Amino acid sequence: MFDRNSMLLGAAAAAVGMIAGAVVMTNMLRADPPPFPESGKMAEAAQAERDFMDFTMPDLSEPQTGEKRSRHGCVMPPLPQWADDLPPAEARRSLILQHLYNISRQQAIIETNSCPCEVEFPSWDEAERQYEELTAGKDRDGIFQFSAQLGRKEGDTLKQSLDICKAWRGR
Repeated sequence: MFDRNSMLLGAAAAAVGMIAGAVVMTNMLRADPPPFPESGKMAEAAQAERDFMDFTMPDLSEPQTGEKRSRHGCVMPPLPQWADDLPPAEARRSLILQHLYNISRQQAIIETNSCPCEVEFPSWDEAERQYEELTAGKDRDGIFQFSAQLGRKEGDTLKQSLDICKAWRGR
């Protein structure tokens, strides 16, 4: 039978072999294929294939520049900085602001029976004004209950506003 030392030695040898094989395979995969002579469409096709097969992970440590857009091309204004910077214990306050924003934009879609970008994604100014007015003097429990009420209210108008936008865009 096998004793403990020979089993450990065998496992270590297998691990070293796997690592060596991975290094060899990685180096083989990284090697670029021999270049094609610059012969028009064939060279373009080869370059397109190399570009398509680029699995390089993007650098996620740097913030992406540009505006955030909806799937329909509308510019979505960013959440106000103060609401984005709240500590986790105060996250419910940011959620209230988002509920107020979504309720007002859904109601605007329903009232106008249209869904242009300026109606679907207005600025946060009105939601911030409502937030200041409606949360003044509320304690933590009051904030929690108010957030739950707003979430239900937001859900009540969501389907109708989505249906209007879908019909307005002709889908």
